[in-house]
Amino acid sequence: MLIFKLFALGFKRIACLVTRLLPLLICSPILATDQLDVLFSGSEIMDLRLEAPFSLIDSERDKEKRYDGTLSYVGAEGDRISIDANFEVRGNWRLAQDNCRYPQLWVDLKKNQTAGTLFENQNRLKLVVQCDRYKSYRDFLIKEQLAYELFSMFSGYHFDTRLFNVSYVEAGNAGASRTDLGFFIEHPSRLADQLQFKKEKRNSVLPIELNSLQANLVAIFSLMIGSTDYSLIQGPVGEACCHNSKLLKSQSGELFAFPYDFDNTGFVDASYAAGPSPNIGVRSSKERVYRGFCLHGETLDQALDIARSNRSTVAAAILDHPLLRENAKKKSFKFVNDFYEILENPEKIQKLIWDSCRNWNS
Repeated sequence: MLIFKLFALGFKRIACLVTRLLPLLICSPILATDQLDVLFSGSEIMDLRLEAPFSLIDSERDKEKRYDGTLSYVGAEGDRISIDANFEVRGNWRLAQDNCRYPQLWVDLKKNQTAGTLFENQNRLKLVVQCDRYKSYRDFLIKEQLAYELFSMFSGYHFDTRLFNVSYVEAGNAGASRTDLGFFIEHPSRLADQLQFKKEKRNSVLPIELNSLQANLVAIFSLMIGSTDYSLIQGPVGEACCHNSKLLKSQSGELFAFPYDFDNTGFVDASYAAGPSPNIGVRSSKERVYRGFCLHGETLDQALDIARSNRSTVAAAILDHPLLRENAKKKSFKFVNDFYEILENPEKIQKLIWDSCRNWNS
């Protein structure tokens, strides 16, 4: 359990420190301390102020438009640090006003202003915005960010995130503002630079090109959180692979899948979620479907062992979360605990996982 305790303390991608743990780990390059991004190396929930014409952003929801503004926060010395920024709306389902009152955002920072700040080395970041003001929507956002943390317990290859209390201030009218939770997601380009990997630009790949253990960890984790809205081999039309996952190529040529966008899962259970694709054959994200590939069977038991080894850590992350309301904790814990009950039943493992794996062309 040493490596998972280190993850909990905020150490990033330091797998393979202990030789006897190698059978249960995907090894990541060890990064020097000065390579760690300050933004994602801490877990303190800080206050962040964004100032921009949010009334226009929220009403227009135009992906082709960029809006000027600023990002600022109070530094360690008590002074306010401000960085020029551009804001763009993003997403598809959550971009529709019928689904979300507030759109998701890209935040582009003036990189020549970030040196020595919390956002050093950051340029373009996804900001996950709370969909609406209700308390249930706060829970949805917390659980979505928590899903990233849970996956980091499964694999050293993951996107880092950071929660903030975000104040959205209307440009020219400081009195018009709202404050909600939000979180940033590490950009794939920055992640690739740190790992010394390359981004995969093809629209589709073959399952045999994927790192087998990582692919299985994504599939098992997706089964745990009730996620079917993803692909590790096919991207949207005209875009790089893949759907709700990014592929990065290691120096040996293997493709590692990094999953993201967990709002449409049974774990988050968002009221606004689109639900599973009709092609999956289930009506609700609460119904679990295994989407791993049969050809990765040689590392499946290893992935299952990693999942089992994290049962208590996953449970604690949910039940001890300081921001989740008690009812949300209970529901989320029950959903995940049902998954772990499956992993303790050989017959269910055979039926739900081994017998349900996909052929490479399905």
